[in-house]
Amino acid sequence: MRVEQQIEYEAKSDAEAIQVARDRLGREAVILSSRPVKLGGVLGLFKRDALWVTAGILVPDQDDLLRESKERMVAFQHLLDVRKAVGGVAEVAQAVCALPADEPMVTTAFSSPAGGPVPTAAVAQAYEANSSPRAVISVKGIETGSQSKDVDEIKRILAGVLERLGGTEDDAASQSTDEYSRMLVNVGVNVEIANYTAMEFRASGQAREFEKWLADRIPVMGLDGYTALGGRRVLFAGPTGVGKTTTIAKIAAIQSLWGNKKVVLMTSDTYRIAAVEQLRTYAKILGIPIEIASDPKETQSAVKKHKDADLILLDTAGRSHYDGTRIDELRALYDAYAPDSVHLVMAANINYRDMLDVIERMGVVPLSALLFTKLDETASYGTIFNVLHDLDLPVSFFTVGQNVPNDIEIAQGDKFVDLLFGNRPSFRKPER
Repeated sequence: MRVEQQIEYEAKSDAEAIQVARDRLGREAVILSSRPVKLGGVLGLFKRDALWVTAGILVPDQDDLLRESKERMVAFQHLLDVRKAVGGVAEVAQAVCALPADEPMVTTAFSSPAGGPVPTAAVAQAYEANSSPRAVISVKGIETGSQSKDVDEIKRILAGVLERLGGTEDDAASQSTDEYSRMLVNVGVNVEIANYTAMEFRASGQAREFEKWLADRIPVMGLDGYTALGGRRVLFAGPTGVGKTTTIAKIAAIQSLWGNKKVVLMTSDTYRIAAVEQLRTYAKILGIPIEIASDPKETQSAVKKHKDADLILLDTAGRSHYDGTRIDELRALYDAYAPDSVHLVMAANINYRDMLDVIERMGVVPLSALLFTKLDETASYGTIFNVLHDLDLPVSFFTVGQNVPNDIEIAQGDKFVDLLFGNRPSFRKPER
């Protein structure tokens, strides 16, 4: 990327800096840098704190870092728009804000625990401002009975799976003689899993449709956004580049703005300064606290400091699953933080064996749920079905893009089966 129409100006906050950039340069504007300064005053006294900001428009080139900055700016601006719409609205209701029924459903399903407030007018305003065609708001309080898979159990399961995969599957489709098995194999499901699933369906003796039966067998963490998290202290782990930070920001925005929860953001990702600043900006826009934990002990202090918080979301450093040192650090962080749940974040656009490799190496801590990102970057979801079948771990959320708090879906069996068989009723293309 190269920079065009660069400007410099003073702003009171990160939120104002983003808004000024957008007002003066348009929606394509990007914050290039900001630094704290002291301005005004008399004889060196009474100076005020401010930010000195450099912004500009990026023109496509070869610099991936600047492209990422542009995407982040769009996400920040989108969250600002939603935050403004929510501000000052006090109505509490359960509602559906709908346009014509033939419009596609928006990605986000905003939810809160039973009895929790949902500011209907705010949601309607937010979606109208962002051209989202249809928003569904629900209030559900369904508890999950899922249990974490401990480290030894994960290793045992994976050993069996990898042994099973030792043979070739080049003629997988030809090994499937059952029509239901062939349906699954054709969408990327492992042939043995497909055959077993088809056999179970026929043995069940149920007369209902195969897809509806299958949907009930997809393990999910919960049917509302809060129970899907699995507790008060939540840890997100995963390889580099899968979108953990953006996903956490989406969850924090939904729970703080629509769920009226006291949310705290925490990050141990001190390896990438940009990651810390990204999460800090989200926290400022949302008006929620953020804690930086440079070592595991600091997570304990942060938890004690925010003992009245309803939800603490810990963003961990993106780790290559081949980096043994970083993986050991994850275990130390887990022991210190003692989370109620651990969500392993994986990109949906990698193959089956790579997913198993990630799970094997990242599974040094008990796993509570799987969370899949980048569903918009693949057309085949058989790999996800394979992993859910093999590990019998629930899936918590699906994400499809950069917009915050949009582009996230609470995982549900029927919607996943729709995706599996090529129907995308609830996932729109994310704004680029």
